[in-house]
Amino acid sequence: MEVRLLVLCISLVALHCVLVGADISDASASRRYISKYQPLCDCEQCQDSKEEGVSSVVGASTLPDEKNIDIIATYSNNLGAVRSSRVKMGDLSASWVLENPIDGRHDHPKSFQMVEDPFQSGMTFEEQTEHPPDDHQAGINELPYSRLSSMSPVKLKRREMRQERRNLRTAELIGKDKEANNQMAAAAIERSKGFEPIVKGKYSIWRSDYESPNSDSTLKLMLDQIIMAKAYANIAKSKNESDLYNSLMKHSKLSQHAIGEASSDVELHSSALNQAKAMGRVLSIAKDKLYDCLTVERKLRAMLQSTEENVSDLKKKSAFLTQLAAKTVPKPLHCLPLQLASDYFLLGYHSREDVNKEKLQDPSLYHYAIFSDNVLATSVVVNSTVLHAKEPNKHVFHVVTDKLNYAAMRMWFLVNPPVGATIQVENIDDFKWLNSSSCSVLRQLESARLQEYYFKANHPSSLSLGSDHLKYRNPKYLSLLNHLRFYLPDVYPKLDKILFLDDDIVVQKDLTPLWSIDLQGMVNGAVETCKESFHRYDKYLNFSSPIIYANFDPNACGWAFGMNIFDLKEWRKRNITGIYHRWQDMNEDRTLWKLGTLPPGLITFYNLTHPLDRGWHALGLGYDPALNQTAIENAAVIHYNGNYKPWLDLAISKYKAYWLKELSSNGKWQELLCHYHEIKKAGLQLADPSAFPPILKACSNLLSHTYGKSVHGCLIKNGFESYTSIGNSTMDFYIKTGDLDSALGVFNCMRSRDGVSWNILAYGYLDGGDLVQGLWWFNKARVCVDGFQPNTSTLVLVIQACRRLRDKFEGLIVHGYVIRGGFCSVSSVQNSLLSLYAEEADMDSAQKLFDEMRDKDVISWSVVIGGFVHCEEAQIGMLMFQKMVYERGIEPDGLCMVSILKACTHLKDLTMGTSVHGLVIYRGLDCDLFVGNSLIDMYSKCQDADSAFKVFDAMPRRNRVSWNSILTGFVFNERHLDALTLFYSMGKEGIEADEVTLVNVLQTSKHLRMFHCKSVHCVTIRRGYVSNELLLNSLIDTYAKCNDVDLAWKLFNGVKKRDVVSWSTMISGFASCGRPEEAIAVFHEMMQLQAQDQKPNEITIINLFEACSASAELKRSKWAHGIAIRTGLSAEVAVGTAIVDMYSKCGAIEESRKAFGQILEKNTVSWSAMIAAYGMNGLGHEALALLAEMKLYGLKPNAVTILSVLSACSHGGLVEEGVSLFNSMAQDHGVESRLEHYTCVVDMLGRAGKLVMAMEFIKRFPQDLKVAARASNAWGALLSACRSCRNSEVGLEAASHVLELEPGNSAGYLLASSIYAASGLWVDAASMRSLLKERGVRVVAGYSLVHVGHKAYRFVAGDHSPAHDGNIHSMLQMLHACMKAEKRNIVDDLDLIE
Repeated sequence: MEVRLLVLCISLVALHCVLVGADISDASASRRYISKYQPLCDCEQCQDSKEEGVSSVVGASTLPDEKNIDIIATYSNNLGAVRSSRVKMGDLSASWVLENPIDGRHDHPKSFQMVEDPFQSGMTFEEQTEHPPDDHQAGINELPYSRLSSMSPVKLKRREMRQERRNLRTAELIGKDKEANNQMAAAAIERSKGFEPIVKGKYSIWRSDYESPNSDSTLKLMLDQIIMAKAYANIAKSKNESDLYNSLMKHSKLSQHAIGEASSDVELHSSALNQAKAMGRVLSIAKDKLYDCLTVERKLRAMLQSTEENVSDLKKKSAFLTQLAAKTVPKPLHCLPLQLASDYFLLGYHSREDVNKEKLQDPSLYHYAIFSDNVLATSVVVNSTVLHAKEPNKHVFHVVTDKLNYAAMRMWFLVNPPVGATIQVENIDDFKWLNSSSCSVLRQLESARLQEYYFKANHPSSLSLGSDHLKYRNPKYLSLLNHLRFYLPDVYPKLDKILFLDDDIVVQKDLTPLWSIDLQGMVNGAVETCKESFHRYDKYLNFSSPIIYANFDPNACGWAFGMNIFDLKEWRKRNITGIYHRWQDMNEDRTLWKLGTLPPGLITFYNLTHPLDRGWHALGLGYDPALNQTAIENAAVIHYNGNYKPWLDLAISKYKAYWLKELSSNGKWQELLCHYHEIKKAGLQLADPSAFPPILKACSNLLSHTYGKSVHGCLIKNGFESYTSIGNSTMDFYIKTGDLDSALGVFNCMRSRDGVSWNILAYGYLDGGDLVQGLWWFNKARVCVDGFQPNTSTLVLVIQACRRLRDKFEGLIVHGYVIRGGFCSVSSVQNSLLSLYAEEADMDSAQKLFDEMRDKDVISWSVVIGGFVHCEEAQIGMLMFQKMVYERGIEPDGLCMVSILKACTHLKDLTMGTSVHGLVIYRGLDCDLFVGNSLIDMYSKCQDADSAFKVFDAMPRRNRVSWNSILTGFVFNERHLDALTLFYSMGKEGIEADEVTLVNVLQTSKHLRMFHCKSVHCVTIRRGYVSNELLLNSLIDTYAKCNDVDLAWKLFNGVKKRDVVSWSTMISGFASCGRPEEAIAVFHEMMQLQAQDQKPNEITIINLFEACSASAELKRSKWAHGIAIRTGLSAEVAVGTAIVDMYSKCGAIEESRKAFGQILEKNTVSWSAMIAAYGMNGLGHEALALLAEMKLYGLKPNAVTILSVLSACSHGGLVEEGVSLFNSMAQDHGVESRLEHYTCVVDMLGRAGKLVMAMEFIKRFPQDLKVAARASNAWGALLSACRSCRNSEVGLEAASHVLELEPGNSAGYLLASSIYAASGLWVDAASMRSLLKERGVRVVAGYSLVHVGHKAYRFVAGDHSPAHDGNIHSMLQMLHACMKAEKRNIVDDLDLIE
């Protein structure tokens, strides 16, 4: 500014010299005849009047009495108004001397020659009124006589006319001025009527319209005055005018002091205007005494040259200091990593593992890459991004830092995790693949030339080279973190897209739409910066190099790093990292571009960058103070690129607020601790106890336990521990850092405790998980402290403790205390009480409390709805949900949606579930992970597996629960092949199987008879799941169902802690494998352990009945029936139904009928079991009659019921009735035909010998049933009928289908072999047996049971073991011989007939 002012002053002086030289010749003649008073202190206006020859004075020859002389002075004030002052000659001080200019004599007693500072005289103004500029001029008659006599009449007339015109013009101007003033006053009065009296000063409505547009005019005037004063002071000193020199220097200092740090007139001190006037008077005196155009001009030029040299020197120093400041770490940023790293190891955080590892490589989420060594800056980037994200749980941040800051960075985000988002902190030194052999930058850093450039002292001074060279030697250009952006696909190999963010940005909007931008085959999405001509390629690259000139366009548009969306798939495809390496190697001598990452980025992504809208990224906040404020506020990301980083003191102040508001409070706490550390380091002591609570709060917020303990020690040394507030703060610190013992010690040492002390201690125990102790302290506080008032947080924790301890009685006491204490109106307390009653299944109390609540929020409704669903009153929960949404208009949240979906699942209400799904999509909750998993579960259990899979497939993010839910859904709906396929897909996606997954796989293997049991068993052992009871029981069950019951028994014996499920599973396994004796023996062993709480339940008894059924021994069945009666389980519907089935399998149909009659509440399953009993014993008509009777009782038959009736018709030979029932089952009974029904009809036709009809019926199966694995049962039934009827033609075709659909079942091979043998095709029969052995198919031999006395004898085909009595074998041989003889006789008779 000083340079500009000096140039202006020199120009004005030169112009003034020219004008003065031109006017001297014209005015010299008139000046010879004019006598005047010439005071040296005249103002500039008076001086101008003198030069124009219009000033009038009284001649010496006509002077009246000196004391009565009126001296009139005219001047213009600082506002431009013309003023005049009148003073009597007699009122002047003795320092004024009168001089006669005509004769040049100086003997007159008074003259207007100033001896001392004229402003110290006692001159007073008698009047100050506004006049036109010529009012102070004397009339024509006042001119000296000698002047009048020499003037011609023409000139006199011209003077009179000129004076008249001036008077008229003056009067006109005065009139206009008054008119303008009147208009302004009227406008001000009118506007003041609506003026708010609170608005004052510069923000006044009137002032905003009418204030001077030059808001710094006075400031500029004063700065000009100081420059001129310095110039005149130098001249005065050279001419030995010491008094004038001192006066000029004195007023210069006063003016400088009045200006201070002001940058406009508003900021000036109130005395500034008076000082400007005083300085004007001094300058006027100096001008009259010292003015010489050439001297002033020379002096100002010398000052200008000196100032330019100083400015140049200061620019260099400023550049150096700016670069130094930009590289210097402020104390808070230096203290923060040290403190965080210390706590990271002392508090054991280094042993923690990252959570949500599956999210880190999930390409469906939004991934960010931040490479930084600045903890606070990274925190701002993460916090601002999460704050503006619509779905924070889908955002994953990958932070990479160096070894020095790794512990601090990780500690920061462990203590201050971003809400909902996932964050990963990595150490760049752990990237072992990033070495000098694979990284060009690392290899170059090891070169001697680059080390010489950076680190050698004999290199030319950075200051002498200037800022252009200095900035390229910033340490950030040496940091590998800065170049890691070129290795993104190597760092994150499983990701498809990633958003790169610098650590000097602030996010102001949701960035998720960036992932949906089509980059149109480009790799990099960035905001272009070439709206200005200087942000093009020629600014960054050396186009004098032929290789640069040949490959790039100098006018190509540049773009910005800082916010870049990268398509990593396209990156890998185009080998971008290889392009970067090639160019980096060519620039080893730094001739193609200076150091940094933007030039190689421009080269690497040349013609591979998609321009983004400029609204995404606003740049320049680190160097440009004149950015458009609207563009900054509307930008999604603002970038402090440049040296003025927001965490530095030299940051641009008006931009710093954007960064500070995103800085978490922990950054401010850390700064507080750093200041305290500096005070301690200086040896000072804090004498004010009130200064310590904020310090302890800072320690607790930063979880700095070690530092907090040292502060506690200082408190004890200073004797401050006796203060109650200090004790409370210390307790709060220890509790928040998890040191309850120390907190209790402080509490016990406190001399005086208040309610806050007790509240802190109770809260600490409850929040720390010691619920019993926390309740004890809470109750003790109520007793020991009069009027104890817990805060809301403590009260909520007390209620939650009662709920978690299942202590309803204590909860009722707390509820009473809530009522007495007046906490009933607090929503969080009421909702906690609702949760207590809902979890205790006391929905009556919950409903009553809910009805009493005035303000019910969505949490209140969700708790009540969830409570009713949990208590199996789903219908009431559904009605509550409808009331909440349709009557009250409350929008449900994710928790409420999960509860209502569970209600739909319990009610099997698919229609309502679908409607809720629509509401979920409308409310935007379909992206909620828990809601999505609940939808899968609802559709699966409502038997709509296709819709469940559609929900699963549309989920943007899935976890292991999602995979297990859809897997369970497929198993539940018996889609085992789909389940197995999904399990393989799960492995390909990198999702590890857990216990639930393995149980589902076992269920699939059991139904498909695929032998994955041992594989699952190995995984169970390898992953340490052997203690999981559910998984072990499933393994036992699957081994048994896969006919490997011996291995199941071995596993069962290895289980240390067996429960009733384990026993029941083992009994069922032996029974299903046809080994009822072992099953019953296991039950006996279990009964002997009843004292150890191994009592049988319904499932155990039902499995025992199954074993008795397999033994087909009526007496044993009755024994089992008796056990059921003694254990009180026979009254259960499921047990009664199993009794019916057991007796029917023993052939005791009457006992079955009797047991059926004893079932009090018969359901569809009971009726189906009785119908199946009739069918099993060949009583088809009775089965049909029972079906009709069932319908009379109002029960609707299901698919199993119809299947039982069809089986009865098959065994009873009722073909027409069976076919008629099959054809009418959908119309008459509302049951859709399944594969089992088709198979039963095939069996019915086969038993009746209608083999061709049966084959045609199979060929008319629906297409989806033909390809099903279970279709082999239909072909197997036909194959069995063909063997009985000796129809090899149909049988061989049926055999081919059986072996194709079920290659692991031995029945198909054996039946086909029998048919070949019966047809005399012995070679084919033998080959079929060989194929059976080659494929390793286990043959399950058939057996027969013969009861003799109290013993059951089992005869297995091909069994020649000596276990049986020899007499039995002899008898069997004799019977076989008789059968063969009878067969020969029959054949002979047939031959005779023919």
